[in-house]
Amino acid sequence: MQAIWLRRAAVKRFDPLRAIPASDWDFLMEVLELCPSAYGLQPYRIIDVRGKAHRSLLQAASYGQPQVVEASRYLVFAVVTDFGEAELDVYLQRLHEVRSLPDEAVGAYRQKVLDRVLGALTPVQRRGWQARQAYIALGVLLWAAAQRGLDTCPLEAIDIAAYDRILGLPKLGLTAALACAVGYRGEEESYADLPKVRLPREELVRVLED
Repeated sequence: MQAIWLRRAAVKRFDPLRAIPASDWDFLMEVLELCPSAYGLQPYRIIDVRGKAHRSLLQAASYGQPQVVEASRYLVFAVVTDFGEAELDVYLQRLHEVRSLPDEAVGAYRQKVLDRVLGALTPVQRRGWQARQAYIALGVLLWAAAQRGLDTCPLEAIDIAAYDRILGLPKLGLTAALACAVGYRGEEESYADLPKVRLPREELVRVLED
């Protein structure tokens, strides 16, 4: 069997007739639920777009990319528009309940997040920080999907405003950041079999010794 890091590719054409088994999809959802993020805050949400009508509209808002409608599943990663103290306090309440932390520890953690994130970043910087957390989840998703023999294709070439409008994200306090198609490569797929073009390891990784 080919190593998953060699087989994995940004697949351009999916098999529209092949569905992901429920057990594999549940595995991916569990992986996404447990993904790491800064301070554990998960300042993003994931929209599982299942409706064909929505997917068709999103394809038009994705420069016609076929992955949007051909893949078995299509996920949109969206950041919380006004991520602030209210969202932080919801997380801290959950932290307190799950870990039975004393109020002093929760309060200290709250102040740390305020000092290093919420109070330290401008709204634009905060939005970028949130998107980076979503990208961490995306990276974990790509690897987990490959482990199950599933193909993926991350999409950044999307019309954010159109995605927001089509999915009704503003009323949910969200705005789209990126998307990912998940499924199985189709017969028309040719890109995935091309040799990978990457930097030589000695250029990519620089070793620093004392």
